[in-house]
Amino acid sequence: GVGKIFRGNALIYIYTLLGVLSADLITKELAQEYLSDRHYSPFPFLKLFLIHNKGAAFGFFSDLPDIIRVPLLTLTPVVAFLVTYIYSGKDSRHLFAVAMGMIGGGALGNLYDRIFLGEVRDFIHLHAGNFYWPAFNLADASITIALGILIFHTLRK
Repeated sequence: GVGKIFRGNALIYIYTLLGVLSADLITKELAQEYLSDRHYSPFPFLKLFLIHNKGAAFGFFSDLPDIIRVPLLTLTPVVAFLVTYIYSGKDSRHLFAVAMGMIGGGALGNLYDRIFLGEVRDFIHLHAGNFYWPAFNLADASITIALGILIFHTLRK
């Protein structure tokens, strides 16, 4: 029933998802407001400026034709949300629920952009000299960190 949805790991999942989703959308709004027309370099390896990405995380699939790209990039986050919600209850470890919530929140953050803006707002640019990692946002970072947590814990078993 409904009581089961709001207990234990499900609650951890929901709070994590909402935290990641909120932080992602707030930082994207701030990037849109302050980084559309200027670059900010807080560290020698980090530049902050807004770009719009029609692809998936780190620009993957941005060159696909719309007829393939749009359904692929709209359905994937929905599936990610459903799978992470279901799996968050299948494991008793709280960290697992946190990782699932990080993936779910990141997926929904980028889905929001895709549905309402037609592209995703990326503003974090890591680089070493002239080598640039593809631009990303907090949703992408959250998903990547969560996958790292899951891989680490899987290998530790």
